[in-house]
Amino acid sequence: MAKISEIDRAILSELRANGRISFVELAKKVGANERTIRNHVRSMEDSGVIRGYSIREGGVGLTALVRIKVSPGAEIGSFAGEITGWDGIEIVYEVSGETDLITLVHVNDTMALRQLLDRIWLTAPSEISSTTTELVLEQY
Repeated sequence: MAKISEIDRAILSELRANGRISFVELAKKVGANERTIRNHVRSMEDSGVIRGYSIREGGVGLTALVRIKVSPGAEIGSFAGEITGWDGIEIVYEVSGETDLITLVHVNDTMALRQLLDRIWLTAPSEISSTTTELVLEQY
């Protein structure tokens, strides 16, 4: 795992709030020069700390968390790799606890969510023990 410095943490905090912030503005907010900011961002991209930039829409579409419990003996990583990148699935986390995977989903409406859930189940019906879907009501 990459070592994260205080400046990296400050940069990440600002990028979470505004992924489109310019390096000049980011440098002002963090209190460093632009070249330093560019180097730290590039380093975090190269090491995989920053894996991409995304858009979060406010008031458009539907956001949900889909918790997936994988059947005993099923390969969690293979299944997760298969659904990663599908339209509507923003990210897939392997987690500890009651479920094995949590997916962050952005779709247009409940019909699109239903179609995505059906696709997940049809992809590997013997590998999925259960799913639980939670709709996001508000993002803070």
